[in-house]
Amino acid sequence: MVQTCSAYGCKNRYHKDKDISFHKFPLARPDVGAQWVAAMRRNNFKPTKYSNICSQHFSKDCFKRECNNRVLKDNAVPSLFTFNLSIKAESLEDPFPSEIHFPLSLPLNSDPVVEEEEPGSSLPEVRCDTVAVSCDHNYTQLEEQLGSLRKKLKTTQQKCRRQERELKRLKACEAPRAGEGYVILPKHIYYTLKGIK
Repeated sequence: MVQTCSAYGCKNRYHKDKDISFHKFPLARPDVGAQWVAAMRRNNFKPTKYSNICSQHFSKDCFKRECNNRVLKDNAVPSLFTFNLSIKAESLEDPFPSEIHFPLSLPLNSDPVVEEEEPGSSLPEVRCDTVAVSCDHNYTQLEEQLGSLRKKLKTTQQKCRRQERELKRLKACEAPRAGEGYVILPKHIYYTLKGIK
């Protein structure tokens, strides 16, 4: 299952080349989990064990390093969402004039009329800054590696058990003494050799 961010409007998905980690909701700690849900401001959102929030919604001070891994602190709450980002006041101004004047007469020539834009009349830019948090390890990638290593370990343990059983079986058989042994021969050769004695 591909991990995606549960935050409203966030389209981050797990990809091994991206420096984004995904963090599961703290369902075992309902008080912190409730703070996460409240910070998201999503109506009727109930997190499940599959719900995640990406690392871009946490500030840098929400992380700690443990054994070269980047881990969320116990009291970390996501706080960086698109509704928290400030939008400049100029971008809220009406970019379109309230009155539109249409020409009353059509030109007689059939050439299309191309109006040139004034350089200053372009729409104002809306800036939305997002904070990218880099991390050393991606937990999903580590979980996948852990799964494949567990399968290899299980297979190797099965081989080892089979070899131990085979070894016990071979040790249980009596070894023939020196000079003694058994040879399986076809009947016609057996009777021929038996008659030679």
